[in-house]
Amino acid sequence: MRRIERIVARCVELPLREPFVTAQREATSSPTVFVELIAGDVTGYGEATPVRYVTGEDVDTVVRDVSVASEALEGACLHEYQLAAVKLAEVLPYGRSARAGVEMAIFDAWCKVLGVPLYAYLGGAPLRMETDVTISIVTPEHARERARELSGHGFKQFKVKVGKDEEEDVARVMAINEGAPGCSFILDANQAFSPAQTVSFVRGLLKRGLNIRLLEQPVDAADLDGMRDIMNRLPVPVFADESAQTPADVIEIVRYKAASGINVKVMKSGMVGALEIKSICRAAGLDLMFGCMLESKIGQSAAAHLGCGMNAFSVFDLDSDLLIAEQPVTGGAQRNGATLRVSDRPGLGCEIVESALQPVRESD
Repeated sequence: MRRIERIVARCVELPLREPFVTAQREATSSPTVFVELIAGDVTGYGEATPVRYVTGEDVDTVVRDVSVASEALEGACLHEYQLAAVKLAEVLPYGRSARAGVEMAIFDAWCKVLGVPLYAYLGGAPLRMETDVTISIVTPEHARERARELSGHGFKQFKVKVGKDEEEDVARVMAINEGAPGCSFILDANQAFSPAQTVSFVRGLLKRGLNIRLLEQPVDAADLDGMRDIMNRLPVPVFADESAQTPADVIEIVRYKAASGINVKVMKSGMVGALEIKSICRAAGLDLMFGCMLESKIGQSAAAHLGCGMNAFSVFDLDSDLLIAEQPVTGGAQRNGATLRVSDRPGLGCEIVESALQPVRESD
């Protein structure tokens, strides 16, 4: 019986291909924490990529929380991941990304012991998915060129960050449509709009004949009344992101009838929480989208395995590999144009390249 011996956090700064700008923040790199769980001769890998405005964490709090988790889970059985998740919630009530990274490492290690990829352990649904690609708040000219380039690689669905300047937002979306004719859009305001602004903005784009697949978190996370109002006034699905961090949040959204679907992110809910949210949404008739922060291939692969293993998601926003310039990770989910395919190797299928990690390591 494999037991957890220790859990180690390693801070890494992942450079981005270009500045990533949303209504809430601007980033040129993605600070993340690799989590390594040792259980005998098996090492499980996880990742915690904190975004302060979402979960209230940063890399410093994550490192401290992983140390707490290591102490709390020492001697725990690898296969008892449900009990581990309960314990983590008790000792780290506010460390959502940290808990996610530890849970990820537990799943990776246990599946390595079993000799099966994570998607197979979860049910073995389809191995590949078509993802969107994100264009952040950039000039219309740059957006048009990016859309033209990405369309040439097979991308048909574009997630567009909006919410800073409505006129510029419209110009950016129209430019993408020119660069990739016939594409569909996910519009993500990251809580920046009011309900009235949202309705006006989306109606204006619909009048221009654009294909809007869905609208993501247009208003403040706490404004469930506003989300419901938007749903009732627009013919476009409304998905909750920042409003839906935990299974309890999703139950509240169901009660309010505040969204058509939920954007699940491992960094918000954890691995076990993602499984619970899927069950809630399936029972309530809500659609499901799998999203990401700016994780390396470790976090991205975990999300891809969950998405394939659960076979319940209709939208995949798993494009962090397209936004990160370089990373010290090999294996994991592999991309071919707009298609992402999970690995058949045991666990997540990822390996950390020590020689590549050295230049970007912040601390041991």
